[in-house]
Amino acid sequence: MTNPASEIRVEADGAIVTITIDRDHKRNSLTADVCREIADAVEAAAEVPEQRVILLRGEGRAFCAGADLSGQHHDDSFHEQLRRMLRTIEASRLVVIADVQGPAVGAGMQLAMAADLRVVGERGWFMIPPVKLGIAVDAWTIRRVRVLVGGARARTILLAAERMDQEAARGCGLASYLGGPDTAEEVALRVATYAPLSLAYHKAVLNDDETHSPLKDYQQELYDTVWASEDAAEASKARAEKREPNFIGK
Repeated sequence: MTNPASEIRVEADGAIVTITIDRDHKRNSLTADVCREIADAVEAAAEVPEQRVILLRGEGRAFCAGADLSGQHHDDSFHEQLRRMLRTIEASRLVVIADVQGPAVGAGMQLAMAADLRVVGERGWFMIPPVKLGIAVDAWTIRRVRVLVGGARARTILLAAERMDQEAARGCGLASYLGGPDTAEEVALRVATYAPLSLAYHKAVLNDDETHSPLKDYQQELYDTVWASEDAAEASKARAEKREPNFIGK
């Protein structure tokens, strides 16, 4: 049973578990607690032999608008729980399907990319805007984008902060299927009839790629520098003051 105070809903129906982020008032943005609850729910589902597929959803206007920009995304606790959530989804024996029926921005796109399959609706779109925010995403995210959409498209997403709509997502293969919630449920029902051991094996090998390679020393130094920079502080201040940031490269 879902905790009444929780900001996610977990509903099991036979072989399918649906996890819904229930923060429409915050466009389903992620906090450390929400990330932790999603990871816990994924782990719990994997312990039930009859359950084979997880359907990830966002309530209302967005799939997930990213990190809650109240400032918590700068905290170690948020990054720790975000990493745990993404790795738990990726490592789960269950097939995870993201039902993207609205924006998937920043950490929301990370969440969608951690899933094995993505169903994208007409209102679904993707974006990772760290260059606009003066911050840095981890190497897993950068490499996962490149693996899923290709190197050229990854550069437009990460360096130009371009928004990818439904048609572009279909064109590069990020969208496994186009359609609404009914399509996502149909895919989940079909995949749930397949052989669980075979699904788990193929998922494990597909995820054995470059994405978990450690950063080189100079890359780690750049990552740390970005988060400690004056530009990162300027972007946060600019958001609070509702203006465009003025980046100086320090």
